[in-house]
Amino acid sequence: MKILEEDPPLSDECKLPWLIDALLYPISAAGMIHIAVFIFLPRLVSLLVGLLSSFLAPILRQGTAYIIFLLTAPFYIVFGCYVFYYIAYCVFNSSKGTRRASDAPILDTFSAADLASQVILLVGCMAICLWPAAVYYVLTKRTDLPFLLLSALGVFFLPMSFLRGVMFDSFDALNPARIIQSICSTFVSYCGLVLFFLVLGGAIVFVLWPLSLWRFVSEIITFYVIFVLAHRLGWFYWWHKDRLDWGL
Repeated sequence: MKILEEDPPLSDECKLPWLIDALLYPISAAGMIHIAVFIFLPRLVSLLVGLLSSFLAPILRQGTAYIIFLLTAPFYIVFGCYVFYYIAYCVFNSSKGTRRASDAPILDTFSAADLASQVILLVGCMAICLWPAAVYYVLTKRTDLPFLLLSALGVFFLPMSFLRGVMFDSFDALNPARIIQSICSTFVSYCGLVLFFLVLGGAIVFVLWPLSLWRFVSEIITFYVIFVLAHRLGWFYWWHKDRLDWGL
């Protein structure tokens, strides 16, 4: 990624079991602040927009919604890009051996265009894995066995694709042959990583979201788990960089 001038320092050796250590990754000042910002800043903006809308409605009438959209769209675009960017940074930072979330040191020369290009690349990492299932669904409108198989294959390849995209910061890293080669070189460990992703991701989708919790509580837990998954993806590279042999 284009976000570090130098590698972050490694954390001291941890004596906690790996699972507990992984689940504690967001427990830092930076991690907690980012979760709070990601949850409450959109709500604050929504509140301010509501107040502004009630003030402008008697004046602009039908044009209020259009004006509000023009004022808020840039914020939501940049905000969404930064959320994606910070998750990718957690992967990159963890790939250097760090154990707790830290602030992303965005350089003074880092522009909105750079931020957008990073997000486009990372969206491409997901698209290259999930497009076969998406195309099949668009063409057939079915969620049958072939769709499920294509989806399962996409999910299986997704962590490695995302990791390569973050580490190489280039669409060249998304070469399917290179992705398959990287998986084969760490196959057993990679299957364990995918299983870890499926367990935590499934808990969010099938257990947390259907519960009748306050929405912001569900969002806090969701972001927390996303940070943990990003950390484990980065640590996968840290542990297997010699076997992966990416020359980084």
